[in-house]
Amino acid sequence: MTKHRKHKAVPEAAAEPTQASSPISLAKDKPQPPPPPRLKSKREEGEVKPPGAIGQFINFFRDAKKELTRVTWPTRKETVKSTGILLVLVAISSAYLGLVDSFLSWILSLLVS
Repeated sequence: MTKHRKHKAVPEAAAEPTQASSPISLAKDKPQPPPPPRLKSKREEGEVKPPGAIGQFINFFRDAKKELTRVTWPTRKETVKSTGILLVLVAISSAYLGLVDSFLSWILSLLVS
């Protein structure tokens, strides 16, 4: 048999928290400094004109270059595996379409002659 521990009786005064033991502080917190002002970009201030056609063309390629650095490129092993799967599926599809084409050509030649 296991022995159970007996719970000691808690005195009533200790069971209920008193006002003196509450964590409420009457001291005022320090005032927070205001956030720093938001800096405006040159475009927001109106100093920079929107780019023309050539500027847009350059910005497009600059942004495209940034996006290409974020791409997760596949490893050589993954590329070879995907290429193999693709070639097998292309071979199966071409064989199927070739058989269907031959069958329909044969039916059409029977109907015409």
